[in-house]
Amino acid sequence: MKTVRLFSITMAFIVATILGVFIYPFYNPEKRNDGKLDIAVSFYPPFDIVRNIAGDVANVHQIIPFGTEPHSFEPTPKNMITIFNSELFIYSGEHVDLWASEIAETSVDRDKFLNLSKFVEVVDEDPHFWLDFSNFKNMVMIITEKMVEAEPEYETVFERNRDLYLQKFEKLENDFKDGLAECKLDSVIVNHNAFQYLAKNLEFQTIAIMGLSPEEQPSAKKLSEIADLVKEKNITTIFFEELAPQNIVNTLSSETGVSVSQLSPLGNIEPDRVENGYIELMYENLQKLQKGLLCK
Repeated sequence: MKTVRLFSITMAFIVATILGVFIYPFYNPEKRNDGKLDIAVSFYPPFDIVRNIAGDVANVHQIIPFGTEPHSFEPTPKNMITIFNSELFIYSGEHVDLWASEIAETSVDRDKFLNLSKFVEVVDEDPHFWLDFSNFKNMVMIITEKMVEAEPEYETVFERNRDLYLQKFEKLENDFKDGLAECKLDSVIVNHNAFQYLAKNLEFQTIAIMGLSPEEQPSAKKLSEIADLVKEKNITTIFFEELAPQNIVNTLSSETGVSVSQLSPLGNIEPDRVENGYIELMYENLQKLQKGLLCK
């Protein structure tokens, strides 16, 4: 499986090089059909940031299709064209989109590639850094800065929208801290180790069935240990990640008698939830955590 994936990424790398050499020189950003700034992003959090900052003056293209598990995505030649025809391409720079780093390295115009991992704190190679409140605010700031560089005439619009978005986000941060301040439990079980940043911010513990990749499979010993922890810590809920398989979670639920609930790391989401926005989707996570941790 790893060999096949490595081959696919290598082919994408070759295609990116070809497109970068032969397509980019003929692309003129002044000749946009609708006069709007074209921005491509690899995953959902920057998608939501850009559309809130830009309003109606930019087209935002998410490369990883909504409803697709990000860790297993492989870009197509059509994706490459979208990236090279954009004025700005924003990607995580970590394990969520390693293919994007390879494309950036082959581009003839590296200035338009924004690697978010260079502007945030990444802990233990965990790619879900946007779930850290400080990291997310840093993302908003650097994305706004790069958008202003790409379209200086809209500086006032972008900065005003940035400030409004950050006000909403800071309220979300405070609501999380208040909402999880008094809880009977201090631990949650998750199928995928994607919530370390959030847990660190809010001082609760996550017990992961699998590691940083949702494709990992836990051993029978690991499942037995987690079943024992459920009883030991009186855990009421096992959380499964949006877009990840939940068969293992369902098995544990049947064996332990606890309920199952969805918690989203928001690297990507289902198409029918796109318009909800990052902040509203995080409020959904808050409500589920409050229930799972038995908070007041």
